[in-house]
Amino acid sequence: MKFTIPANALADAAAFAGKGISPRPANPILSGLLIEAASGTLRISGFDYDKSARTQAAADVERDGNALLPGKMFTDIIKKFGKKSVTVEVDGTAAKLTAGSAVFTIGSMSVADFPPMPPLPKSAGTVDGDVLAAAVAQIIDAASTDAAVPALMGVKIISDGNELILLATDRYRLAEVVVPWTPAADGFEALVRATWLRDAAKSLAGETQILSDGNNVGIRAGNRATTTTVLDQDFPKIRTLFPKSTETEIIVDRAELSDVVSRVGLVAESNTPIRITASGTEMIVEAGTGESAQGKETIPCEVDGTDVVVAVNPAYLGWALSVTPSENITLGFQENRAKPVLITGHESLSHLIMPVRL
Repeated sequence: MKFTIPANALADAAAFAGKGISPRPANPILSGLLIEAASGTLRISGFDYDKSARTQAAADVERDGNALLPGKMFTDIIKKFGKKSVTVEVDGTAAKLTAGSAVFTIGSMSVADFPPMPPLPKSAGTVDGDVLAAAVAQIIDAASTDAAVPALMGVKIISDGNELILLATDRYRLAEVVVPWTPAADGFEALVRATWLRDAAKSLAGETQILSDGNNVGIRAGNRATTTTVLDQDFPKIRTLFPKSTETEIIVDRAELSDVVSRVGLVAESNTPIRITASGTEMIVEAGTGESAQGKETIPCEVDGTDVVVAVNPAYLGWALSVTPSENITLGFQENRAKPVLITGHESLSHLIMPVRL
């Protein structure tokens, strides 16, 4: 196999295909990128059984063939060539990478030992990739990183008519975002790894297909596609926890509250909440007690309902404010103040944060 291609184009394609490789593969053969060259096109793939990524790139193919090259080393070397033209030639168990006067030789693994790539699932519908990428960013950090509860390390995807719903929770905060889309088949539900979805969303743009076959979910945009196996876990029915209405609503400038929470939170010790008191047209945000460091600020707001005194995790509140794309946000409180605080501002996005006992 021998081909020539701009190094930056090859590095970009290899980096995407590398999303299908586990950082610590159970089998060394799964650390490789499968490169197939034919008819002026490269197909580059990565696979680790749980997920896959594949893409194509145009190249000057002098000799057809395929090779399995060590993914990280290959990609790191190609990145260093910048925009130079690079020639990759594979002969037996060695691959030679040439760019100008630079010549590198790396080992090539057995293609025969690489497991077959899974077929792409059928399209379940299409969505605007930029909108989906923004939606993922608005909920993804609510997914748990605690491996002891694997179901919460996933994001629940629900297709309901012309709406695609994404849900995530770590038990202390809950997030829901609704994205318009065009279904191509009956509705579906799937629980996918949050880490996979985060990576997949980074490169989305333009018309994007969501793929599903019941056991696998995929995302395809242009000549790039990535898939993951569905998590066989029971995700909690968190949609029922989002209230349809609240007893008290506080409207406040999002950026101003975000700045205040960031400043006051500096004096809150680890795992210590900030306190919010709201009455009439004022909101007081404070942290710290006794002889410890203390902080307190007052900002204007609009309170519709009874007075509010609540304590919340400043990091959780700050995150919800940072990902809500609106000038003002609404904090909603139920009659039972022990129930989660509802944070809204954008019609398609909702967050719930569990209050901390005062």
